[in-house]
Amino acid sequence: MTVHSLRLADRELLYQLERSSRRRSIGLKITANGLTVILPARAPLKEAERAIESKLKWILARLAMPIMAPAPLAVGSSVLWQGQAKFVQRCAGRTRLEEDVLYVSEQTPLPVTLTRFYQRSAKSYFLQRLVYWSEVMGLQPRQLFLSSAKSRWGSCTALGDIRLNWRLMQAPPQVIDYVVIHELAHLKELNHSPRFWAIVTSACPDWKTHRLWLKQNGAMLFAW
Repeated sequence: MTVHSLRLADRELLYQLERSSRRRSIGLKITANGLTVILPARAPLKEAERAIESKLKWILARLAMPIMAPAPLAVGSSVLWQGQAKFVQRCAGRTRLEEDVLYVSEQTPLPVTLTRFYQRSAKSYFLQRLVYWSEVMGLQPRQLFLSSAKSRWGSCTALGDIRLNWRLMQAPPQVIDYVVIHELAHLKELNHSPRFWAIVTSACPDWKTHRLWLKQNGAMLFAW
């Protein structure tokens, strides 16, 4: 599943694209994650855009409806992992991710175990992406720290320390990369001037799409 955006007359509509070899027609669904377009495997992207435009009135009406609060975290419920839903199941061994199931150790309460697993995974994954984009952009941070902030996805200090919110592990990989690029750009421009956004754009031309995803889905990443 990938995230796309469609520029309309007065707004930018973000949607997730899912391809299915079983489908012969286009499907549209609205969930707490927003709009998803299910496209036959070989159908061109333009078909998804045409489907959205033909059903735009219905889509906008559904998106405007209030979304029910997410179900309490429990065994059998789903959590996001890099933009994909994973079902939570208890296990006797260590907490681990296997395909669409996140097996959680029985030894500690569910939220505690999940938080530790996400934080541990975030530190290694964020460091990997930070090293990659540092080389691409030619900008070297001093240290990486995890953040548990309630209103910020990342920050960069004048000393070159970068903090990234561990809850970003629930976002799609390209959204995580956008936040990494955003904070690295602050090593050169510690502001949000046109020069800053030019640096971001050079490394991430689609940054507006990824920022929009965070605006539309950010609250969901704090559901537990």
